[in-house]
Amino acid sequence: MYKLQPKLNIDIADIVNKFSTPLIIYTVYELNNKIIELQAALPVESRLLYSVKANPNPFVINIFNQAGLGFEVGSVGELHQVIKLKIHSDRIVLGGPIKSKEAILLGIQNHILSYNVESEQDLENIASATNQRLNISLRINPDFSNRFSQLKMGGISSQFGIDENNVIPLIRKYKNEVNINGLFMYAGSQFFDAQKIIQNTSFLIEFAEKHKDEFNQLDFLDFGGGFGVAESANQSGLDINILKTGLADLFESKKQFLGNIKYKFFESGRYLTATSAILVSTVLDVKYSKGKKYIILDTGINHLGIRQLDFRNHEPFISTLKEYEHYSPAILTGATCTPIDIIQNEIDFPDVAVDDLVLIHNVGAYTATLSPYNFCGFTYPAEVAVDTNSYVLLIRERGDIENSCGIGYKY
Repeated sequence: MYKLQPKLNIDIADIVNKFSTPLIIYTVYELNNKIIELQAALPVESRLLYSVKANPNPFVINIFNQAGLGFEVGSVGELHQVIKLKIHSDRIVLGGPIKSKEAILLGIQNHILSYNVESEQDLENIASATNQRLNISLRINPDFSNRFSQLKMGGISSQFGIDENNVIPLIRKYKNEVNINGLFMYAGSQFFDAQKIIQNTSFLIEFAEKHKDEFNQLDFLDFGGGFGVAESANQSGLDINILKTGLADLFESKKQFLGNIKYKFFESGRYLTATSAILVSTVLDVKYSKGKKYIILDTGINHLGIRQLDFRNHEPFISTLKEYEHYSPAILTGATCTPIDIIQNEIDFPDVAVDDLVLIHNVGAYTATLSPYNFCGFTYPAEVAVDTNSYVLLIRERGDIENSCGIGYKY
């Protein structure tokens, strides 16, 4: 029996017998544990937002809702999702590099808390949609570079945010027309050095304090997140204790200024969800070609994301359900008909056979929903959740194979 998470042993083979593969298995314990862990590291006066794009499964969202988190959505689809799940409007923030008319109107109709704006056009689109005094935060693209971020979203030429030197001129231009009462910065994703997150947080506080008189009222500071999640068993993760101490010291040093800020947000998607799930896959074939060994699985880029290899620094944490005496060099691939469907470059891997099970870890974030899951006529994997009593609940049905190539087509 494989120990999936602390305090929870489950029989993966038994679950696979019931639901087949490819199968994503979530543990409720780990989802709740990450909420507790991250909230304990953040300043008590701040509020944690869940970035829905990381994993929009209703089961996952409901766990975070029960824990009292807020929600950052990036599209009209995500906004529909959280509204349908009866998330209270004062816990919803709408972001994204440009907001559709449908998203803006839906947000207005449902009286969501605020909007993170990323360009002058984005601001004009919101301003022209209503005469209401909406809460608007401008997203800063800072001048400094976050070279320690695995996935950079600030400090570079980007579709994200407003260049630092253009933020104040934009506030002055629209000060009497719209209610710009917040600032937002998300510098990047996958920071493993806690000091870099602390420095990013400090930058936004100092920028806001320096320019506070430019606002009619400054109510919102959204510090983003980027809390790193280890991708490999050999990689050191984010030191949460350093993060906690550093942020506490920073907030204490700026308490007079921050005490006047009503909302202080941090955001997380990956950190809250990634370690909560594994993807269980079946070996379909073991073959040799020109001196290379290939293990073909029933999962691949159609579930793991077509650009996963471009953005990771370490090879993924992959294991097997059984123990094996012998290992040999092998390349792990998916079954889709394209040469880019490489799950794992050549490494020493157990000598698995057809029908054996392979486990891909830390797939709770940006997995199936960041993947071309209908590519080549394949479909969405089933998803199940397991609680501390080993009760297994199907939280997403496997996709319809017969219609996988015809979804959305009109005949």
